[in-house]
Order: sequence, then C-alpha cells, then structure tokens
Amino acid sequence: MVIVWVLRIALLTILLPLLIPFGALCGVFVLSPLPIALFLLALALFALAVVFGLILGVLGTLVDVLLILLLIGLAWMWPRGIHASLPTKARLACRRLRNEVSRQIRRGSTTDFALCLSVVVLAIILGLSSGVLHLLLTVCIAALIVGIVWKWPRSPHLPLVRKLHVALRALWEELRSRFR
Repeated sequence: MVIVWVLRIALLTILLPLLIPFGALCGVFVLSPLPIALFLLALALFALAVVFGLILGVLGTLVDVLLILLLIGLAWMWPRGIHASLPTKARLACRRLRNEVSRQIRRGSTTDFALCLSVVVLAIILGLSSGVLHLLLTVCIAALIVGIVWKWPRSPHLPLVRKLHVALRALWEELRSRFR
C-alpha cells in the first residue's frame, strides 16, 4: 500500500511539472475582486473533492485516473512520422502537450481553468464511487464540458445558443482532424 502511494507521488512529481505550464497559469491571473472570489470558490470545490475522495476511499483511484489522463495526453501529442530516438520523441510530446495546454489557458482565464478543474475532479470522484460505467459516463460528460469551455468563442456580440453551436462545431472539427 505504501509502495503504491510512493509510486503515485513519484509519477505525479515527475509528470505534472513537465506537462502543466504553471507559469502560464500565473500569467493570466487577473487581480480584481470577482476573479479572486471565483478562484477561491474553485479552491473550495477542489478541497471538497479531496474530502469526498478521502471519505469515499477513491483518492488513490483519482490519482491513477490523473496519471492515465496525463499519459493519454502524451500519446495524443506523440510525434508521428519522424525518425528520432525515444527520449527525443518523449521530449517533443511533452513540449507539444505543454504548449497546447498553455495555449488553451491563454484563451481563457485562471478562474475558468480552476473552475473547470474543480468541477471535473469532483465529478470524477463521485463517478469513481458509483462504479465503472458511471465513471466512464462521468468522464465523457466532463471531457465534453471542458472541450466546450476551451472552444468557447470570446465575442460578446453572439447570443448564447450561437456561442454553444460555434464551440460544439469547433470541438467536432478538432476531433475529426485528430482521428483522420
């Protein structure tokens, strides 16, 4: 049991700084009352998710899901069609994933990112406690919500339904281009 947690912590310590651009998160934070309040709300939701994870006994599984999602992100960004050594390809995949996350963070704000992360973590914890099928459905819905938020247009002149349509269409095109 202790060895499993040591391995989880070691993998998180290695992968998180390589893949998540913490500098980009700090660079988009706006110091005004509403973003600070929403950021604190997101931190409270994240703390609630951790407490639920401890109570329901699924915190270790949540860490495993996070590690698997990080590895899926690396596989998603794995360079294809180039002839290079394995460490070079891994470095390129890490850089591409970091750049993609950084680009998406710059499109939104730290508050958007924190709220999405808190809601997704809370949903996954509740899904983990309910069973595998419920977890898969929860992960799919959370991924859809995060995709819509990342593709959300920033134009203030569009109505809400049109923004949703544009975001869904952009997400669909992104997925189609990835799987061609």
